Amino acid sequence: MKLIFKTAKTILFTIFSIILSSGSSFSQDQIQDPTSQVQEFTFKIDKLGDAALEVSTKMTQSQWETWKQGPLANDPSISKRDMERAMSTYVLEDFKRDIDDMNRTVKMTLTVKAMAAYKGSGNWEFKLGMKNPQVTKLPDNSMMVTTNANLSGQLVQQIWKVSFPSGSSNIQQTSDSFGNAMFTYSYGGGIGSYFAWNNILGVLLIIFAVLIYLRTTKQEALTLSINKQIANPNPQTPDRLLP
Repeated sequence: MKLIFKTAKTILFTIFSIILSSGSSFSQDQIQDPTSQVQEFTFKIDKLGDAALEVSTKMTQSQWETWKQGPLANDPSISKRDMERAMSTYVLEDFKRDIDDMNRTVKMTLTVKAMAAYKGSGNWEFKLGMKNPQVTKLPDNSMMVTTNANLSGQLVQQIWKVSFPSGSSNIQQTSDSFGNAMFTYSYGGGIGSYFAWNNILGVLLIIFAVLIYLRTTKQEALTLSINKQIANPNPQTPDRLLP
C-alpha cells in the first residue's frame, strides 16, 4: 500500500492545475513576466488539525479574458468535481468559489480535514512540501512564505500563509526525512488539556444531569410511597385497645 502524505504543496498544485486548465493557454507575452499572475493561499488550522483553505488567484487583463472564455468560469461544479477526483485521498468539505470581475480575481475556499497530523502528547505536524523555503514569522501565530512556481509553463508568484490555532506554542520550522519543509507546534495534550473550558463545561453538565436524575428518582419514590398509603390506609385502632 502506497503511503500518501498530506502536504500543502500537493493540494495547491491540484487547485492551480484546475484553474489554469480552464480555457486556452496564455499567450507567450504573458508567460515572460514572472509576476503577471499572483496566487495567495491561506491555511487556518483549527484545534482539531483541520484546515480552512482559501486560494486567491489574481490575473492580468488578458489572462482574465482568456479564463472567462473557458468552461470553468460559468460552471463551478466542474472545478469541484475535478478537485474531488484529483484529491480523492483527502476529505474535502464546504467548497465555494467566488469571482471578482473588478479585481480580476478568483477565490476558492474549502476545508481539508486532518491537514495537520497529531503526533501525541500535544505535538502536531503540518507538512509544507517545499525544499528550503524562505519563511517569515508573523506576530499572530502565523508563518509566511513567498516563492515563484512554474505551473503549466507559466511563472506564478505565490504567497503562502499558515495560521496556527490560537493558544498553540513552540512553532518551529523543520524538515522530514526527504528534506521537505514542515512546521511543528504544540497544542493541547498533558494535564493542562483537561482544564480547557469545553472539558470543564462537559463535566459540569454531567454533574448537573446526575443531580437531576437523583432528585427525580427521590421524588418518584416519595410519590409512590404516598400513593401506597392512600390506597392502603392503616386500620384504625379501637379506643378500648388503647393503653
